[in-house]
Amino acid sequence: MNNSFFTPRRILIAVAILLAAWLLYPLLFGKKKVRVPEEVYVRLDAAPANINVFMAGGHAPSSYLSRQIFQTLGDLDPKSLEMKPLLVQSIPSARQVQEGPRKGQYAYDFAIIPEAVWDNGSPVTAHDVAFTLKLVLHPNLPTLFRGYLAQISGLDIDSTDPKKFTVYLSSFYFLSLEALCSTPIYPAYQYDANNRLTNVSLSDFLDTSRIKSLASDPNMEAFVKDFSEAKFANDPNAISGSGPYRLEIMNEQGAILVKKLNWWGDKVSEQYPMLNVYPKKLVYKVVKDDLALENMLKSGELDLVGGSINPAKFLEWKVSDSLAARYNFLTLGYTMYNRWLINHKNPVLADPLVRKALTHIVDYDYLINQVQRGMAVRIAVPMPPNRPYYNKSLTPPDFNIAKAKELLAQAGWSDTDGDGIADKILNGKKQPLSFRLLAATSSKVNELTANSLKENCKQAGIDLQLVSADLSTMTTDTRNGNYDSAILGVALFPGQVEYYQRFHSKSLVPAGDNRSNYASAEADRLIEAIRVEPDVARRNQDYLKIQEVLYNDLPEIPLFAPLQRIIVSNKFEQGIESENRPGYYEHFAKIKE
Repeated sequence: MNNSFFTPRRILIAVAILLAAWLLYPLLFGKKKVRVPEEVYVRLDAAPANINVFMAGGHAPSSYLSRQIFQTLGDLDPKSLEMKPLLVQSIPSARQVQEGPRKGQYAYDFAIIPEAVWDNGSPVTAHDVAFTLKLVLHPNLPTLFRGYLAQISGLDIDSTDPKKFTVYLSSFYFLSLEALCSTPIYPAYQYDANNRLTNVSLSDFLDTSRIKSLASDPNMEAFVKDFSEAKFANDPNAISGSGPYRLEIMNEQGAILVKKLNWWGDKVSEQYPMLNVYPKKLVYKVVKDDLALENMLKSGELDLVGGSINPAKFLEWKVSDSLAARYNFLTLGYTMYNRWLINHKNPVLADPLVRKALTHIVDYDYLINQVQRGMAVRIAVPMPPNRPYYNKSLTPPDFNIAKAKELLAQAGWSDTDGDGIADKILNGKKQPLSFRLLAATSSKVNELTANSLKENCKQAGIDLQLVSADLSTMTTDTRNGNYDSAILGVALFPGQVEYYQRFHSKSLVPAGDNRSNYASAEADRLIEAIRVEPDVARRNQDYLKIQEVLYNDLPEIPLFAPLQRIIVSNKFEQGIESENRPGYYEHFAKIKE
């Protein structure tokens, strides 16, 4: 029987359909191609000042840019906050050395990813890690990272593979792995062109008997002069790292980072997820004013907003139909606290009774309920309240002008001339109870806080003089000791709280970050004990004790712990938000399907 259904024409059509289905299947059902944003617009609340993190003094906006240029060995996963590989193949566990001259010491074995290269095409090796550790330990450079790496006793480079190395620590340190993995690695060829550090052994920097001679070595002084040059702070032609982005421009208005062509990490990002980088360009815009920020949100000129956000405006924008349709308004965990920083070198503020009086000057309820609109909690000590070792037995001070006056009277301060300001004879001279408050009042939160403190101080007989400055100036002035008091936030690592940098006497500014100029033998002892205690229960007990010491000594006055507020464009896939500051990983931004 003749079957007319299978005609040549129908057979050709069927073949064409099957061929088309075969070709389209990967597109329809296979792995979806990532939609890469051309540009991601990121808000900064202050201008970046110095890309060279070893010289930037912990300036937050500068560090946010630096992390896109200078890679670390590892980085925190945005969700789990666990350390994951970045420059290395895996995150090692500590091992205790069982034999040889380093018996009893702790060791971490690393292997840098084979594909990792610098901008000139040369491989990233353990020699660059050794160079970076010399930057950390250099006696004439700031000690930003030094306190975290004080236990390092040596570094061995594999003789057969310069990408493999072992770091040794003389004793246990509870943040040793995080510190090692979080230190940005610098290319020796770019930042030590004259081989001044390269030709000096790392062991010389680890030898305490050699530190003084190194500090006075003309060669080492010459290196510091070279390393401190402005070109390494902001010159796109001089700044170079192994990260995915290069600096195109940086000024008071912000910065632009452009993704490198054929960046090495793209080749292995499937194997190492923290190397995924999507935007072709990161555009950072400095926006301080609430109105300007609101207008830029409404016009879609910003994709990610972090930093200081006016709480009242945040809540207002969150319920705005036009903005809620375009952005997600998120509050994340307590990763920082706000403080009234006190310079103990000021003769007026050196008296602990005066500092205690100041704790009763603060209208905490006003700051939390009105200024922060309920998006903050009281703290009695410099510790986020969500840590398991937060000392709940310490009662936060109350707002009580009468009690403040009583404490000032105990310290010998009274208004003897009827001008409304308390005074006292200090060093043979009449001294009014007057000092300055440094504040970045371009932020509405800081403006309201500063004005409240000034008014309350006036009621207590204190002349508080407001000095407005931007964050960069405040960072410099407080690190140089050029201030009396200041309103500053403290951003904290998501893991264990480390007090060495801020409260140990060996971290006094300008070398360290103890901006209060606070010194206490008991505080030093407890801080050192916490660092080297492997037993969690014992360490937590020491945490409780050190909080008692800080509560009584008041190196600074804790104000509150705010929830971190961020605004994220909903055109992006989820996964870039994080409790790790600044609240997002902008290089992970992918556009939704």
